Amino acid sequence: MTQMASSSKTRGKGGNGRNVPTATRSAGRSAASSAAGSEGGASSGDAVSSGGAVSSEGSAGARGGAGTRAAAGPSSAGAAGGGSGPARRGKAGAEDRRAKAAAARAAAAAQERRRRNLIVAGVVVVVLIVAGVIGFAVQNSREESKPVVLPATATGRDNGIIVGQASAPVTVDLYEDFQCPACGALETQTGPTIRALLDQGKIKIDYHMMSFLGPESKRAANAAAAAANEGRFRQLHDVLYANQPEEKTGGFTNDTLLTLGAKAGLTSQAYKDAVNNGTYDGYVAKVDSDASKAGVAQTPTVEIGGKQLSGTQLTPDGFRAAVTAAS
Repeated sequence: MTQMASSSKTRGKGGNGRNVPTATRSAGRSAASSAAGSEGGASSGDAVSSGGAVSSEGSAGARGGAGTRAAAGPSSAGAAGGGSGPARRGKAGAEDRRAKAAAARAAAAAQERRRRNLIVAGVVVVVLIVAGVIGFAVQNSREESKPVVLPATATGRDNGIIVGQASAPVTVDLYEDFQCPACGALETQTGPTIRALLDQGKIKIDYHMMSFLGPESKRAANAAAAAANEGRFRQLHDVLYANQPEEKTGGFTNDTLLTLGAKAGLTSQAYKDAVNNGTYDGYVAKVDSDASKAGVAQTPTVEIGGKQLSGTQLTPDGFRAAVTAAS
């Protein structure tokens, strides 16, 4: 600054250029400094030469520069700090986006696995249902394809098995299944009344032994048909209901039916062969088919004179009253 002020020449107010004395230059610098501090570097008087102004401006510029540098220090530091802050935030943002993208991909993969599992499960269920339907249809087809061998006493409506005196005035059509719990209850509650009316010759019964509850029912119905062929249907009928197993538990095996048949007086080889060979399976399937065509939808179903009895008529008193009304 000093060198810059010494070599500078200024023009005074009068216009005669000359060197400004040192004192004048000092005063000029002081004035310029004061003026710069108070009014932003404006000239403070006519006595100040252009050289003084230059010196003042130089000093002010120097001081301003220092001031600018000092002010810029924090800004630079802030810029440096700000540079590292956004960088960190940018890095964290990128990591967050990657994590979210990974989570989205995992969720999509899990959803796809669930969808595939549901599809597979649905296909398995459909296959099982179809297999069950096909198996049922095939089994029924096999039974229906067997020859229909009629028992000797299957002379009733739709080849029902007749029990009782031919001259009895009232015919009772009774649809039962040997495995049906409600049929077992009917035999326990009203059976004694039914048997008494049979023995009195007031009724005869046209038995339609159905088998819709499963293979246990089919085996029992086949055995009952074999018993009917030997004239002992009623005896085996009562023994089977007295020893009725729980529904669909694998009861009424062939061995069991042979044992129970012996209790009903059925010990012939014909009975044994019929039980073991399913001789009357075709007939059993026919009974089911005919019952369905007749509109029978449940067991027991009891009809007198073609009219189905209500639940209250299946009690001992209700049944007796229905027979009396039809006589």
